[in-house]
Amino acid sequence: MPSFEWVLDTWLLVVAQNPLEERSLDAVSLLRQLKVGHRIALDHGRTILREYYQNLDRQSHAAQWLNAMLRRADKTTWRAGCLSHQRTQRLIDTLRFDRSDLIFVAVSSEGPDKLLVSEESDYTSEIKAYLLAECGIRVLSITEAIALVT
Repeated sequence: MPSFEWVLDTWLLVVAQNPLEERSLDAVSLLRQLKVGHRIALDHGRTILREYYQNLDRQSHAAQWLNAMLRRADKTTWRAGCLSHQRTQRLIDTLRFDRSDLIFVAVSSEGPDKLLVSEESDYTSEIKAYLLAECGIRVLSITEAIALVT
């Protein structure tokens, strides 16, 4: 099975730590698979990491998973997190993409696999199509990501 580099929207970790969320078990299962055979990408400015910690209960499985990934150098990749001005403007001005999610797109665009997991509503079908066509980024649901790692 190939090893991939993943960018995870904070949404996934929030779902994974909430036992009342219908998809939480699938989210935890995905995190487990990523821990075993894959790596995650974060930005050098630590914007993603700060957002993760601001939204995680330190005692949750998701927080424990993140800490375990950070302890192993082979499980994390650090990227600049830069997106061209043209793509940024297109996403924000034309497609009305949430500015706070640009960092996830930027980091994903710099990686070899360009895989981003999120089911947030700001990833509309139009935005997903643009990200795939212009940046090569595949925005996957939990179910689609699990299918790729198993």
